[in-house]
Amino acid sequence: MKTVTSLGIILMSAVLLVGCTDRTEQLLIQAQKDLEQVCGVALLNGDIRIQRARDHLTVVMAERLLFDTGGYEIKPDGVAVLKQMGILFKTASFKEIRVAGHADKASISDRSNEYFEKLALSKARATETVHVLRENGGDSQSFIVEWYGDIRPIASNETEEGRQTNRRVEIMLYSGI
Repeated sequence: MKTVTSLGIILMSAVLLVGCTDRTEQLLIQAQKDLEQVCGVALLNGDIRIQRARDHLTVVMAERLLFDTGGYEIKPDGVAVLKQMGILFKTASFKEIRVAGHADKASISDRSNEYFEKLALSKARATETVHVLRENGGDSQSFIVEWYGDIRPIASNETEEGRQTNRRVEIMLYSGI
């Protein structure tokens, strides 16, 4: 009898776990569809990429959409996209939103100063991104600001194209379940 009870508990736990996973996946799929509609042209132009993992979505926003090179003030086209995202976030059930600023690799010459400048720039960019999202509906969400400077490249810093790819803001959306 004890074995049957234990097997029943294990089976029920597995069903609940699968149900939660399916629900999490459903929420992320819907959020991805909504983001694809909101990001429209920027997505088609390659200024935004959306990646789905098991428990979160990552929206990768290129520097050229959001900022002038070396700056942290968000350009009008970037503000427009972030406003729409903020409105979407207001109705979504994310338990956490992480906004991470990234930069390209500092050059070999005067590495120490440039490294800290890139770190500060990535922080300012992530902070400004959160500011626009909060102003436009995302104020009820839990935001975490992260900045990495040049320590998390996704492309080679040996070419201009690679450096442009590394200059980005990532928004990670974690499901509320």
